Amino acid sequence: MKNPWLQIPFQDYENHMREVGQTEMLSRLFGDSLKRYKPGSIALIGCATGNGLEEVDPAITRVIHAVDINPAYLEQLNQRFGQTLPGLNIQCLDLEVDPLSFSNVDLIFCGLVLEYVNPDVLIPELLHALSPGGTLVMVIQQNRNTAFVTKTQYRTLDLLSSFAGTVSGAGLYELLSNLGVRIEMQYDVPLNDNKSFRVFHCSKNRISS
Repeated sequence: MKNPWLQIPFQDYENHMREVGQTEMLSRLFGDSLKRYKPGSIALIGCATGNGLEEVDPAITRVIHAVDINPAYLEQLNQRFGQTLPGLNIQCLDLEVDPLSFSNVDLIFCGLVLEYVNPDVLIPELLHALSPGGTLVMVIQQNRNTAFVTKTQYRTLDLLSSFAGTVSGAGLYELLSNLGVRIEMQYDVPLNDNKSFRVFHCSKNRISS
């Protein structure tokens, strides 16, 4: 079955995300992570058309890996940021099956991706790509008495309803613990009465001598 993310026009995706208030929040969380960690290299997983890349300071962050499954989204990203981010490395990957080709990344930001890619598959890949002192930031959506994909006028997003899977905060915490990940902090960011983001900042556990 064709991945539904390949069937959603980038205009529908962007307008939907703005309408439900997630574009601004994800950009803010990514920008906050950049300011906190000042990474020399980053990976934006599920980058879509590049929301948040305007927060990157190329004088500090010289290597930017942008990964998504949809080549049309990545073309838009390249048009918007290809000239202003000289260290931009764009990769079109299906994260369920394609391995990441980079490593030793200081900051990996993975926002609203684990709902569409098996966390048991993706998180070990992300940890492998992380530098020994790097940080993995993950954002998942938490719902209460509402559909995972909010209904808007952009009906192509309905394709995701049977494809997305809710990731529980407790389940993700347990998986990370089992993988030997140090959870530096986690917190919730409310979006509205029925939805919130849960944010995890993680690092690899250092092996004591």
